[in-house]
Amino acid sequence: MNLEDADKLYKKRDYKGAYAAYKAYSFEFVKSKALPYVLLRMGRCLHMIDKRHAAIKAYQDVVDYFPDDVSYAAGALFYMGQCHQQNGDTAKQNAVWAKMVKDDDYVAQPNSGTALTYLGGAMQKLGKFEEAAEYHWRTAVAFSKTNHQAAAAARNAVLAHYVTRSQNNDKLQKFYVEAGGFDGRGQKTDKPNEDNRYWSTVLNTSLRMPAGAELEKKEKAARYWSAKMGDRFTDNDDLRKQWIDLQNVYEKDSKSWLAGMEKQYKLQPATLARVLKWSGYYGVDPKMRSNFFASQSKAFLGGLKNPEKMALMNQLRSLRMNEESRTVMRSVSIQGMNDEEILKLTNFAALYEPEDFVLRYFAKMKDKTFAAKSRFDYYNARTHRNRPFMEKALQEMPILQKSPKYAGQALGMSQAVLLQGLGRYDEAIKAYRVANKQPQSTWGVTDCMVALKQYSEAVKTVQGLESVGGSTASSASLKIADIYRISGNKGKEVQQLRMVLRRYPKSGESSEAHNRLERYGVALTGGEAEAEE
Repeated sequence: MNLEDADKLYKKRDYKGAYAAYKAYSFEFVKSKALPYVLLRMGRCLHMIDKRHAAIKAYQDVVDYFPDDVSYAAGALFYMGQCHQQNGDTAKQNAVWAKMVKDDDYVAQPNSGTALTYLGGAMQKLGKFEEAAEYHWRTAVAFSKTNHQAAAAARNAVLAHYVTRSQNNDKLQKFYVEAGGFDGRGQKTDKPNEDNRYWSTVLNTSLRMPAGAELEKKEKAARYWSAKMGDRFTDNDDLRKQWIDLQNVYEKDSKSWLAGMEKQYKLQPATLARVLKWSGYYGVDPKMRSNFFASQSKAFLGGLKNPEKMALMNQLRSLRMNEESRTVMRSVSIQGMNDEEILKLTNFAALYEPEDFVLRYFAKMKDKTFAAKSRFDYYNARTHRNRPFMEKALQEMPILQKSPKYAGQALGMSQAVLLQGLGRYDEAIKAYRVANKQPQSTWGVTDCMVALKQYSEAVKTVQGLESVGGSTASSASLKIADIYRISGNKGKEVQQLRMVLRRYPKSGESSEAHNRLERYGVALTGGEAEAEE
């Protein structure tokens, strides 16, 4: 029996036959270089036929006799741990896997990732958090290049442990270097104490300690890390803000916090960008933020040109400073603007201002067709439960339909939807048919017919879509059942729902039909009962 024949038996899952073949090979070729592979396969065969104690002995032989054949020895330890796990002996499982992952060569093998993740979790459940962190540490380092997801989870676990549970700056800085930073990229991570990325992540982790954490623990972590960073990085506003916030966790003094922020603000020359940055920082207190912006922005607002004002009003809106944004918007002069620029300003004004204000901007446009399209878009975007705006949007149609630029299928569909929304169903049907955008036009026509209680015509209309095939066909089939339901014809509805089950058994519509029939108490048989749920 040669090795190739033994492997064939193993692949066929004839583990007893494969075991005998591997064993025979091991007796005949005692000095073969393949012997560690053969012994590992013998262990696997025993393992697969549930002779786990014998398998453990076979795995141990690989480790004892061939410890330097790393892939086989590491594999043997991994499978040995699995045997102990399946035997219910977690203590031995933990011991075996710990031996594997603490070896610098074994830990680089693929299966060690599973063992490391397990051991980290197991130690955490036992309250052995330092040991858990050590396993996570090894995971982050060993798999930084080969398993990014496992490495990232491990980095986060180590970070959380040394920041929030057991503060240790020296260990965390060592980890930062070995793991290639908190992002694992390894870009200039050799000096963590001088690295603002290190401190930003650490401070942020401390600031974001879970809401359920004890206040005393939060304050302890905040005190420790604010002291470790110290009064440094004065040119980094964001990092300094984190540091000042962290101090406030235990100082609980809003005046002291504000004094720190004002001091940091004054370290660099005032600019509008700096005013906006501080406005963002002061977002926790809208009144304070408004007062700050009002006092600090005066020196810059007067000299702004229109493009700068429009950029500013958008920035203020993103900060939810709506009154300030509106004030800047009203200061923008439309003199000299082209129609596209007026439209940008008008669209922004429409967020705050009433209809008559917006229309005054539209009236300033030179191209009347462009102005009509702008008004149409304004009204059309606000038609939800607003019949007057539907009417006003339709009033812009005649001039747009004469324009080669705007007339077409899309405009026709918009007209049909508006007519339908106004209850002008006969006109809407005509508009849908002229637009002829399928299948949307047919769906629209069908809904209008249903609204007119033309149920038989609606059914005939939507039946044509079943020939399209695919998801459109199954949707059309269920739509027919919906029409029967609306018309009050329960018998035909049930009949059609059964049709959906038979014709489109794997579709989402089949699931809906199945559920509706069950709610109706209809017995399902054969293929109907097997429809997808």
